[in-house]
Amino acid sequence: MRIFLVLLLFSAAPAQAFLFGGASDKRAGAGLEKMRAAFAARDCSSVLELSPAFLEEKPPAAMREEAYGYMGSCYESAGAADKAISLYKVALGLYPENILFTSRLALIYNQAGFPENAVPLFLKVLSIKSDDTDANLGLARAYAALGFLSRAKEFYSRAVILQDFRDQAVLREYALCMLRKRDWPEALFITGAGAKAAPLSSFWPQVEARVRAGQGDYHKALPAIEGAILLEPSRRLRLERALYLLMGGLPRRAIEAADAELAVDGKDALASVVKGMALYSLGKRTEAVPYFTAARSGGPFTAKIAGSFLDGSQKAAEDACKK
Repeated sequence: MRIFLVLLLFSAAPAQAFLFGGASDKRAGAGLEKMRAAFAARDCSSVLELSPAFLEEKPPAAMREEAYGYMGSCYESAGAADKAISLYKVALGLYPENILFTSRLALIYNQAGFPENAVPLFLKVLSIKSDDTDANLGLARAYAALGFLSRAKEFYSRAVILQDFRDQAVLREYALCMLRKRDWPEALFITGAGAKAAPLSSFWPQVEARVRAGQGDYHKALPAIEGAILLEPSRRLRLERALYLLMGGLPRRAIEAADAELAVDGKDALASVVKGMALYSLGKRTEAVPYFTAARSGGPFTAKIAGSFLDGSQKAAEDACKK
């Protein structure tokens, strides 16, 4: 797709149109024609091999602008992000209004983990073309990475509208961002749109369950997570259901759910911590200790909760679960 975008944006006149002036311009025009053909054939190695001789001819600005587009895209395809960044910076200095260079540089910065560098570039693209889907989405991702979730919401919203809510991957990103923001109404709205487009995906009822849990309504979270389990009968979802049973005031049912997973894997840290918390809530603190001890060997989440209970900080552990 990127190749055709570049070809569209750099649909300069044929190289013959540049064949005016001296022999150097003619050689540059011939070199650009070869680069254009190689790029159209997805032969990036040839594009980059041809570029030094082309640039040595000191080609006219329009020729150089087109060639930079091919070269930058080929550096990206080769995984040479540093070279692509350097080239796009040079290109932007020469052609500041070229939104392809601006957009590509911003996308690379996002992917490389420098969203603070990407933000002003995406804003520049959108000041020229406000309905650019990639720029809206890129800016949403940059703001989300920086923790500016309200700003991320604005641009995710624009992106999904421009996509007519068709891209499931972007809808998922948006929903997770809204969960992180604790924007329950927006998360539910996106969940409805996502579920309508992909009714057999377990992701959407799981998001709904997390929204209900975030609102403290575990009784509504339960049927939602059970709907997800029907679509994907996984251990991960079953243990999430066990947590909702526990937080919803049903510790005995939570123990049953945890026991079912421990019967399959007696070292399951999350099942252990759920059972330990359920026993603790029933006043069976001594019985809970072995399960918390076992859970400490799990990941950071279970280790933190188990450690909190073992250290006597029940409220801190329960708060961690709610998050």
